Amino acid sequence: MNKPRSLLAIGLMSGTSADGVDAALVRILPGERAQVETLGFHTTPYPKDLRKRLLLAAGEEGARTDEICALHREVGEAFAKAALEVASRSDTPLEKIDFIGSHGQTVRHLPEGMEGTHGPLLPSTFQIGDPAFIAQRTGITCVSDFRSRDVAAGGAGAPLTPWAHRILFSRENAASAFLNLGGISNITYLPPAGEEGVFGFDCGPANMTLDALARRITNGEKTHDTGGDLAAAGRVCPETLAELRRHPYLKRKPPKSTGREMFGDTFVNETTERMAARGSELKDAIATLTAFSASCVADAIRDFIPTDPPLAEVVVGGGGVHNYTLMRRLREALGNQTLVKSDARGVSPDAVEAVCFALLARGTLTGGANNLPSVTGAREAVCLGNITQGRNFASLMRRFLISM
Repeated sequence: MNKPRSLLAIGLMSGTSADGVDAALVRILPGERAQVETLGFHTTPYPKDLRKRLLLAAGEEGARTDEICALHREVGEAFAKAALEVASRSDTPLEKIDFIGSHGQTVRHLPEGMEGTHGPLLPSTFQIGDPAFIAQRTGITCVSDFRSRDVAAGGAGAPLTPWAHRILFSRENAASAFLNLGGISNITYLPPAGEEGVFGFDCGPANMTLDALARRITNGEKTHDTGGDLAAAGRVCPETLAELRRHPYLKRKPPKSTGREMFGDTFVNETTERMAARGSELKDAIATLTAFSASCVADAIRDFIPTDPPLAEVVVGGGGVHNYTLMRRLREALGNQTLVKSDARGVSPDAVEAVCFALLARGTLTGGANNLPSVTGAREAVCLGNITQGRNFASLMRRFLISM
């Protein structure tokens, strides 16, 4: 039998901020515990009009089905373009790439259902970005729609990446955690490598509310408070911060997940209106919500993360690591807890989530379970993801048969 060789894969991700497609080209080395080497990373921004339409579609009012139908294709084309771009920038021929894992773009995530116009809606989740166009444009087999199977198994469909965080960031003889500061913050508890007990959950809003206020403060000139300068110019309102920290989501025990449906425009509007009534300005609102984002993480760690053994470190990834005001608030809130950026552990903070979906896709193609019921609340471990065959599908399956 031939010895299995490493796999080349692309992971594609776009989060709740909907600013563009993150694409990571990785080499996955064979072995009982896969090792991952990032060969290339690139973010392809969405065109301005497409991003505007996506934010509207993901907003509370939603969009018409014809608009969703068109966006499904357009986002698929954007994801394909991102895959082609990262391969080109890495000087990697497409025929050398084995598979693509695509998260897609979430436009609705209803892990508990909700009350609809015509009655109760069942728990569901919907990511657009048609994988048929990714496979057609690249010729590469694409794995997508990871969340739906977990929801079908009774889970929240999120967070999914703790399964991959365990591979990337577990330490041999110490407990640690991985914190992702995306639109929503989520944390993964990682016991020492090889031990049971991995779990994770969404802490609360991170960049999503800050992005919304950055657009308002700058009249659309800025889409993010990237360095935290806008927040640094304002003053935190202690009364509002105390009220926000009493939000019922924050006290719910894991497993749990959240998104725009809970911390979207209505939440931001209510917060800014409450602060305006107290004489605060928008710059104070973004300062207060930045402090709130940090407190969501710190409170989640104190309330739900095991202390025996204590965490050796919290590894931080996601776009929020570039917001120095958010990171300062986080360090203040966590006290003596060691924080390290993920690049110190071998993966760029911007690339972590895309790398995770490459790993999840590998899990799908091996046919094994790649969800964690302890994280999502699913009734059982299942194999996530749907496979869209590329021109390389037959040869890819032979590769996996050889390695099994």
